[in-house]
Amino acid sequence: MNYSKIPLLKRIYNRYKNDITSLESKISILSQENINLRFKIKKMNNEKIKVIFLCHRPAVWGSLKTVYEAMKSDESFDVQIVTIPNKKQLPKIGFNHDTYESEGAEKFWTGKDVISGYNYETKDFIDLKDLKPDYVFIQQPYNILKPDLLKSSNISTFAKVCYVPYFTFLANKENNLVNEQCNPSDFLKDLSIYFTQCPENTNYIKSRINTIPSSRCKVIMSGNPCFDYLNEKIDYDDKNWNFPGDNSKFRVIWTPRWCLDEGNCNFFEYKDLLPNYCISSNNIDFIFRPHPQAFSNWLITGVLSKKEIEEYKKLYEQTNNMKIDTQKDYIKTFNSSDCLVTDISSIIPEYFLTGKPIIYCHKKGSTNSFIKNKGYTGGFYWVENWNELRATLDMLRSGTDPLKDKRNELIKSEFYIPNDGAGYFIKEKLKNDFINS
Repeated sequence: MNYSKIPLLKRIYNRYKNDITSLESKISILSQENINLRFKIKKMNNEKIKVIFLCHRPAVWGSLKTVYEAMKSDESFDVQIVTIPNKKQLPKIGFNHDTYESEGAEKFWTGKDVISGYNYETKDFIDLKDLKPDYVFIQQPYNILKPDLLKSSNISTFAKVCYVPYFTFLANKENNLVNEQCNPSDFLKDLSIYFTQCPENTNYIKSRINTIPSSRCKVIMSGNPCFDYLNEKIDYDDKNWNFPGDNSKFRVIWTPRWCLDEGNCNFFEYKDLLPNYCISSNNIDFIFRPHPQAFSNWLITGVLSKKEIEEYKKLYEQTNNMKIDTQKDYIKTFNSSDCLVTDISSIIPEYFLTGKPIIYCHKKGSTNSFIKNKGYTGGFYWVENWNELRATLDMLRSGTDPLKDKRNELIKSEFYIPNDGAGYFIKEKLKNDFINS
């Protein structure tokens, strides 16, 4: 718990801060010793490694999917998925409440190895301790969205907490604030293993871990499991498109930024211009894929009314070549598309690895943006206004793609991908951790 954030306890916390930190460290040490002792007993009894995947958001399952699949195919593991809802952001009070809302986890994850972690009638959450896990993978590191039972501080007392980032690490100083927000200290201090994506990500997380006195976290570079899908077969008849199987259409995906406080959301600049462009172009098949929190955030912040949102969605319903995509799985759509128009997003590296062109909508002064020509960003088509965006789309539709060869070179030089995939790599590292604990 972050005591310093509670006004009435702030003064007391500051006075006894060192004592509290010392006590937390001792609790962490005792917890880890108990976990390691349990591991020794399980090894002597030839018991399986029990792993829980705590899941609430289907849209970010790609960061864990191949890890889960690798463990399921290994007889050394006993694997289960526990589905839960998350707190819903409410007007004026934010997350200062106990109202939880499903993001479709119960429908997305079904099967004998799936447990519902929330009773919607009694409003009670599952106590993971009853399942006796050895390791728990958590999809996102935001304790503020979870009940006390499922916060990392509680889980770490009886299991090793593991984390694979659901987002793409941005390796530049401009994004340190964003990287810190996506790696909160109250979560990092409870981790046992953090699986990183690349050398820059590894160095950054190690530097953060070193500032946390009670942390005993291992940092292991594994690559990104989201990239493992590149081995999957491309399906050009993906039914998600308006004209499946029609290769004469130029297939465009649009993924604008959803939050507004970073100054990098281009939705409002292009929300009318892009659809009008597509409607007037007979050979375009267009998919708008909003972030799961996009419309709710724009409604809460007051930039769009409920009526305006309904009218905007109706615009797409009334055309035959445009669609709003709310599907949880996007891999087939990515593989069968021709171009991505996007603001900054964690899905950009995944799309980049398809080798297809990316039109990156940049805003000067943003607190969360790529740096041009740093790493693989040199393979983007950078645009800053509608005229540049339209001209780039026209160029690509004509079959001209001058950055194609450069993208292929950058794929080879800028990405870390283990030989057998990140999912298998992480599974093996977890097995070794269990054996050597």
